[in-house]
Amino acid sequence: MRSADCQNCHNRIGWVGLFISILIGAFTIIIGILTNSKALIAASLCSGIDVATALTVLLGLKYSGKPIDLEHPYGHGKVEFIVVSGISILLMVSAGILLFHSARSIFQHEPGPEHLMTLAVAVVAATATEIKYRYAKCVGRQFNSPAILSHAEHARVDVISFAAVGVGVVCARIGIHFVDPLIAIFEIVHIFRASYKMLKESIKGLMDVSLPETKTVDIKKMVAEVKGVRGINYLFARQLGQHIWIELSIFIDPDITIWEGKTIAQRVRTNILDNLNHVGNVQVQFLPKAA
Repeated sequence: MRSADCQNCHNRIGWVGLFISILIGAFTIIIGILTNSKALIAASLCSGIDVATALTVLLGLKYSGKPIDLEHPYGHGKVEFIVVSGISILLMVSAGILLFHSARSIFQHEPGPEHLMTLAVAVVAATATEIKYRYAKCVGRQFNSPAILSHAEHARVDVISFAAVGVGVVCARIGIHFVDPLIAIFEIVHIFRASYKMLKESIKGLMDVSLPETKTVDIKKMVAEVKGVRGINYLFARQLGQHIWIELSIFIDPDITIWEGKTIAQRVRTNILDNLNHVGNVQVQFLPKAA
């Protein structure tokens, strides 16, 4: 069971991510330009993307939490998958731009950053971003939110990026100047990998992909535990944003009354809701079947 603190964290995660991303992005891009660090500029642009993702998380959480209505009988959970898709595409486009500028720096033999200020900023930015990652990861897991989890995933990529910036500074100070733009290219690879993973998962959600087989087996066991159930006619379970929606049909004794059948169906529904996390709704129908 979630505590009140978990709910408070959930309510402010978007604003926390937005504030930290703006602060880190503005600070690092200024230092990156002043010290001519392509890797730090690349990392700062990723923080700029974090600003957009944090705003998108706020928007997604606002609409995905709306109650069911006549036009949206399955809720608004897919808003978060649309949000994640937008984040992923934005990351890929930005990575392409960064790749062009980093490759040009290598071919033009531009000098790398040697100022220790770049190293200090990279350490501070990596620490702050790691804190943001752990915070967002915790909230995302507690509420099973794809938008928040994708935001956390990108924060972890940023931590790696800022750590790599420090390596580039050390190399530049010993005369190896191509390392900084080369690190920027490695950062781009991380961005592509993370964005591809997020886009793949969001497309699955938009296409109503079934739950993993292990979770489906668990649901079937919960149904079979209920006295009076003679089998399962069909079971459909899918992920809609933060929640799982389940539709199933069970077989019951043909000699019992409709009222008794409804009672068994309600017990099945209650058993699933009590033993499975993040369930949005369970619809149970029943059909007679002889032994």
